[in-house]
Amino acid sequence: MKKRRYESERSKFTALENHFLNTFFSGLYFSSADLIAIGKKVDLPMHMNSRERLIKDLLNKSHEAGNLPQVIVLLNAMIDERITKYHRLSLDYPGAREPLAKLAQKATGTKNLLAREARGNPYE
Repeated sequence: MKKRRYESERSKFTALENHFLNTFFSGLYFSSADLIAIGKKVDLPMHMNSRERLIKDLLNKSHEAGNLPQVIVLLNAMIDERITKYHRLSLDYPGAREPLAKLAQKATGTKNLLAREARGNPYE
């Protein structure tokens, strides 16, 4: 079957990529600079591009290079940093406590998703 031009290759990490792209579900926003910084820390050459492309490249290239566990550790550290900021902001701004608590809860769920990804699929 001939592959059409507009169809892209399906990534192994599609669910995780979509989760990171949707702030409503993840409770987080990683900028392009954040993703490039993580790539530099694990020696992955990454160039400025859309967040969607950067997330795909970061996860897929690190998996190919065998650096995925390191990337997951760095993403978890960044998530922990954001959760700490949410808690600090909720103390400084009591009126925003409820929405910030929801963001922290979603970010914790994202950490759990990363933990499942780190364990991998035992059936593969």
